[in-house]
Amino acid sequence: MKAERQKKIDEQLEKKNNCCQVVLNAFCEDFGFSPADLLPLAGGFGGGMCLGEKCGAVTAMIMIAGMDYGSFDGSDAKKKNGLKAVVKKLNDRFEEEFGSSQCRTLLGNIGQGKYDLSRTKEQGKRPCAIFMEKACDILEQELGL
Repeated sequence: MKAERQKKIDEQLEKKNNCCQVVLNAFCEDFGFSPADLLPLAGGFGGGMCLGEKCGAVTAMIMIAGMDYGSFDGSDAKKKNGLKAVVKKLNDRFEEEFGSSQCRTLLGNIGQGKYDLSRTKEQGKRPCAIFMEKACDILEQELGL
């Protein structure tokens, strides 16, 4: 991952922002947005949309894919299907790494010791930082950001 992106992640983690906000912040300036513009939008997407559902880091990946893919008319089936394919690939990559993209499952797996958190603990980060960092890695790789 790019060093400046890691720095943005670390800054947002220190501010105790949620997973969606952390990942979205790491990329918002790539698309000409300021954090002040987008972070409020992501406020309700942490903690699996506050319900333990889709991980906020994955939700942010989907938002970023939408920004990267650009605006299009909803009747443009080719662009719509192209974006759907990108979203599926991002989600699949995340699930290949962690076995799920559901927040409550991911957090349960942390509790069961299913992920290597040694580096995260060493750096004093909260455990779900691994999901945010991996989401950023996936975005850089898949979207070339």
